[in-house]
Amino acid sequence: MNPLWAAAWLMGLAGSAHCIGMCGPIALAVPVPQGWRHGRTTSTALLNGGRAFSYALLGTASGAFGGGLQLAGVQQAVSIAAGAIILLTVLLPVSVEHAWITGRVALLIGRVRALMARHLRRTALGSIFLTGMLNGLLPCGLLYAGLLGAAASGSAWNGALFMACFALGTWPALVAARFGHALFAPAWRQRLRRVGPYAMGMLGMLLILRGLDLGVPFVSPAAPKVAEAAALCH
Repeated sequence: MNPLWAAAWLMGLAGSAHCIGMCGPIALAVPVPQGWRHGRTTSTALLNGGRAFSYALLGTASGAFGGGLQLAGVQQAVSIAAGAIILLTVLLPVSVEHAWITGRVALLIGRVRALMARHLRRTALGSIFLTGMLNGLLPCGLLYAGLLGAAASGSAWNGALFMACFALGTWPALVAARFGHALFAPAWRQRLRRVGPYAMGMLGMLLILRGLDLGVPFVSPAAPKVAEAAALCH
């Protein structure tokens, strides 16, 4: 198994306290469809599935960007830079959710939120899935860190898998919150907050190691030559 995918899953799991604070209220606001057998289970799967789908799409774009950098011969440097940025956010934690949102970006985010608000109380299958998709497009510092990892994965496919694993890591806490489990309690959230920085740090170190081209399989594989990568692309 690719260590990056395992790191993505662990980062999502350890960052669940953040996810509960950001996405938990949305998960709780979506109504349980009446008259459905296993309605809560179905709606929870659709909601989180929609969010995972958006994450995978974003990961595809981020991974494709990283793949292009690999063909340009600078992907290793980008991997080191991405790892360093993630480590800096652990050592010097700051909220970045809204730091860069201005102008047209702010307008676009506002439209996403308005569209999600229109579907939030609807119980149709498509509306619940769409609510999850829109939820996955909202600003989130943890999501940005995940996309850095996806870019370092080197291809669109790997980027999609990276973000899918990241999304699956966030599922236990958000599913538990939806079902009113004790994991939503402040004590559990505090425990998850303590673990989160270690998972982020592990991902940052892994990205740096991958960029150092040490020739260690999976952890720090030798970078493909630009000509070889171009040939593989064709």
